[in-house]
Amino acid sequence: MKIARGPIFPSARLIDKMKINFTKSNGTQNHFLIIHSNDKSIHDKNAIVKIVKGSKVGRIDGVLILSDSDSVDFKMDYYNNDGTWETMCANGARCAALYMYDKNLVTSEKMTFEAGDGNHEAEIIGANNVKLKMTTPKYCSDKIDLLGVSGFHIDSGATHFAVEYNNIDNDKVKDLGSKIRYDKIFEPRGINVNFYEVINSHEISVKTYEKGIKDLMMSCGSGSVACAFHLSKIGAIESPVHVHVIGGKLQIDFEKDWLNVWISGHAEIEEDLSIKI
Repeated sequence: MKIARGPIFPSARLIDKMKINFTKSNGTQNHFLIIHSNDKSIHDKNAIVKIVKGSKVGRIDGVLILSDSDSVDFKMDYYNNDGTWETMCANGARCAALYMYDKNLVTSEKMTFEAGDGNHEAEIIGANNVKLKMTTPKYCSDKIDLLGVSGFHIDSGATHFAVEYNNIDNDKVKDLGSKIRYDKIFEPRGINVNFYEVINSHEISVKTYEKGIKDLMMSCGSGSVACAFHLSKIGAIESPVHVHVIGGKLQIDFEKDWLNVWISGHAEIEEDLSIKI
């Protein structure tokens, strides 16, 4: 059984007007701020919210704090834009790997890092293309019926509710996704909600409502993996599968036993900035 490992929060208060250097990035238009620091005081919900609000660089979905590790190339802590810590973010992890390579903090195109759901491998496969090895997904429920739809609770590094819903529009994703996210069956943590549609045996589309961000997402990597996992188990798709998300396209490669699963797609380092919080 995996145990999610969160950061250790310091007892000391943040230093007033601390200067924070950060980098803006995106993975299939899933937008992040990346901070490379071993300063534990940054791992604070209020600090994360201040950084997001103070960055003034448009939409930010999450903050990636990268720090040193004695056993792997680096450690990644992922925070939603409301300051809540989450076990894993696949698109964020792909951006983190590109950042570490782009800044010469790792010298190999292949690297290993630690996240809240365990260790992962990543590989830079092009100027703006990153491949990430995911943990093997698992079902956390049988079929669940609620609010007129049915789906499965799946853990693919983060928790997701995968629902088949053809031709769903963005407003419906936000409305129904929010209701499912707050349904009592998923209390107290809530759940990310992924609405999928099968196009053919190698192609699906996925739209996502993310619980920590409380909004429609441009892309969700771990949610796409959760949907592909379920669809492969019922024989609806085969590897590789191309996932159409609002922000672009992801590719998922998997073996039949799902012990070896990779997600790849566009990642981009945009600009380096700094603020004082």
